[in-house]
Amino acid sequence: MKHKTRLWIFALIVLLPLLLSGCYEQLNPLEKNAATPAPGLSVELFTAAADDSNTDVIKATLYFRYLDEPMLAAESRLITVRRDQRPEQAIVEALLQGPSAGNADLRRMIPADAQVEAVSNNGQVLFVTFSEKFLSDDIPVDWATSEGWSTEAPLIRKLIIQSVVASVTESYPYTGVQFLVHRRNEVQTSLRLGNEYFLDGSVGLSEPMVRDEALLLTPQSTVKTILYAWAQKDYEQMYKYIAQADKPAYSAFVETLDRAPDVDVLSISGGSVYLDGQTAVVTVYIRLLTDMEQEQLLSYPLQLVRENGVWKMKYARLTALIPET
Repeated sequence: MKHKTRLWIFALIVLLPLLLSGCYEQLNPLEKNAATPAPGLSVELFTAAADDSNTDVIKATLYFRYLDEPMLAAESRLITVRRDQRPEQAIVEALLQGPSAGNADLRRMIPADAQVEAVSNNGQVLFVTFSEKFLSDDIPVDWATSEGWSTEAPLIRKLIIQSVVASVTESYPYTGVQFLVHRRNEVQTSLRLGNEYFLDGSVGLSEPMVRDEALLLTPQSTVKTILYAWAQKDYEQMYKYIAQADKPAYSAFVETLDRAPDVDVLSISGGSVYLDGQTAVVTVYIRLLTDMEQEQLLSYPLQLVRENGVWKMKYARLTALIPET
């Protein structure tokens, strides 16, 4: 009898770890959570807390508004990413912090009090959930009837959205970004940002927002801005895009442009960027119109340099277009 009892005890000792292992696999909540993600969204499990030293550093391109221009300019930045944080979230949170202190020409677009509550994706679309402070910008209630705000307000909203979309898609191949806003004291049937946000008369819930290159200061769009400002004699806008290396005083700049011929922009090439990433050349096709004659210039290369992330034209390349008087 004692012999049989010893055999049973020995069998239990051998089988107990196997039985416990099987139960763990069935009851482990992490395993269950990993096997049942939210419908359509990828789920990544992280530790409950991460030590500040447990980080990665990524290089990202962040887009901010250039002065009061209707365009976004890029700033390269090294961003710290915690191990319990997605890099896309770190990029958006860096946008909330604004441009580098030494870059006075760039303006943060997202309200500073906004917070990123969640980031997820379903493969091609990134979902970003903001706190309700995302909606708290400085646009007045009477923007539609206020001088200046009627065009500025919708532009600000577009630039806020594109600041996020352009910054994320610069590094990750998402086809769009779906904006979600969590209002804590409201019952929401959907977190999706309403189309009323864009102040363009549209209603309903927004779809994922795609990258809009027309709002980004690329070499081509920079040259386009300069030449169309020249055509409209908007010398103040042109002056913002002249490189500091040979930039004259504004009064001398205006004097030079006052004696310049009118310009008719025919076409602008896509341009090419040098390997160093700091110089670009864009070929323009323009016609200079004078009182006495018309002169058509074909394949004129305008050289640009990158200055604090913003593409600008060398003044010498501009004055080379202006005939001597």
